[in-house]
Amino acid sequence: MDMYKILAVDDDPTILKLVDVACRPFDLRTLLTTASSVHGAADAVKTTKYDMILLDHDIAGVRGWELLDYVKGNLKPGVTLLVYSGGMTPADAQKYRERKVLDILNKPLSIDALGFAIRRALKI
Repeated sequence: MDMYKILAVDDDPTILKLVDVACRPFDLRTLLTTASSVHGAADAVKTTKYDMILLDHDIAGVRGWELLDYVKGNLKPGVTLLVYSGGMTPADAQKYRERKVLDILNKPLSIDALGFAIRRALKI
């Protein structure tokens, strides 16, 4: 059985808890790490090669695509990227597509929708 390493990045602890609950059905197959800041996320990807990164579009004023640019040299080749947002511009959405983001989810997030997106992305 493969073990999938997932990093969730958000400055909202409620969303990080939601991600944790959404990942629980896969607890034998996933290792979830959370980061509540851009710096925490950058440190995490320096030490671990994640299979998936769940990323808020706006982390304390930093756009998710800016974080992806900053850490791109530390990302595992083929890492699956999912972004979620309460609203973004078409230009921001295009920047995510250019960075090979698999899916952009809309807030408010639900446990079911998030769990479905994770299962589909990891093919489990």
